[in-house]
Amino acid sequence: MKILVVEDDVNKLRNIVGVLSGIEGIILDDISQVSDAVRAKKHLREAAVDMIVLDLHLPDRIDLPPQANGGIDFIRSIMTRPDFFMPSHVVAISGNPEALANAGGDAGEIWGVIRYDATSNAWREQLTSRVRYAQAAWRSNFSRPRPTRPCDLAIVTALDEELAAVLRLPLGWKQHEFEGDGTIYHEGQLTCGSKHLRVMAATANRMGMAATAVLASKVIEGYRPQYICMAGLTGGIRGRVKLGDILVADPSWDWGSGKYEVVDGKPRFAADPQQLRISADIQPKLMQASEDAGLLAAVKASFAGNKPGNSLECHVKAVASGAAVLGDDAVVEEIKNQSRKLHGVEMEIYGLMMAAATCSKPRPIAFSAKAVSDFADTTKNDDLRSYAVHVSANFVVEFARRYLFA
Repeated sequence: MKILVVEDDVNKLRNIVGVLSGIEGIILDDISQVSDAVRAKKHLREAAVDMIVLDLHLPDRIDLPPQANGGIDFIRSIMTRPDFFMPSHVVAISGNPEALANAGGDAGEIWGVIRYDATSNAWREQLTSRVRYAQAAWRSNFSRPRPTRPCDLAIVTALDEELAAVLRLPLGWKQHEFEGDGTIYHEGQLTCGSKHLRVMAATANRMGMAATAVLASKVIEGYRPQYICMAGLTGGIRGRVKLGDILVADPSWDWGSGKYEVVDGKPRFAADPQQLRISADIQPKLMQASEDAGLLAAVKASFAGNKPGNSLECHVKAVASGAAVLGDDAVVEEIKNQSRKLHGVEMEIYGLMMAAATCSKPRPIAFSAKAVSDFADTTKNDDLRSYAVHVSANFVVEFARRYLFA
């Protein structure tokens, strides 16, 4: 718990800090101190605090004399401005009779007024009591679980353009934000026959397994979805997939997992991939969908822009995740040695699968359905990115409608 003491009297400040630092759970690093209203406002513009211990007889600036209304005026000013971090608790403490009298009619704006008397222990006991209550409230709020908004299917992406493709699906999307969480979540409804299923979508706004694992963990905590899926773009292995094809990763792993060792005086990377497989509860359905020519044709036909001449195909095959975008044929060949059935290389899926596999119960069933936008080699072509993000998003929803919740 962070405490700001606003006090211009050095001796009184020393006594207050002595009381605060003597309370269990509070250390000196938790306590900040300023001596006037201007510095206190500066502090609250830059950092949040949980409690202010405020001198009522306070100067506006350190070079000005203290005013009996100084503390009350300071509190009023920060309450009416949106650019300050507002503390949950404000305790006023003063030995000035005029300041105490002026505060009498303003008790609603602060959380208790304590009369300071250096010769008495009463103020120490009152301050300690208020701080301990604030500590208990702070711990309660900190440990209180975030309310969940249960949903049937969660869709996560790494990039904004991938999320945009999901949000173009006509599911009546509405935004939602959790308090204290900067991520914007989108909630919609998917109709499957007589069922009305709750769907949510969010993006990590950056590539990589770490960002995806963090986002997936927040989604799981906030929504407890039955299924969580990753949509978007992937690199494919030339000769095994075509541009625009959908790849469902099974298994997925981190191709950079392992260690470097010295062999015959030369460094060598010894891969140690820990593969994660799709749940047996969903794998047969994904295999069925991958062979559903009608579904795949409908997904392709739903895109109005430039699309490849070949039929859309779906492959439930090995996809490796890594920490970098690949453009080196030699590295791709090394990754192929980790799985002879490698069909794709990308940067996020393993993070999703790991988050779902290691979260607290009930755990969602995780899968991915990314579309090939380039080949994982030195040849890059972005001509079909719009098509790829479209078929990925639409395949996920059609798979959910025809197989997951049919």
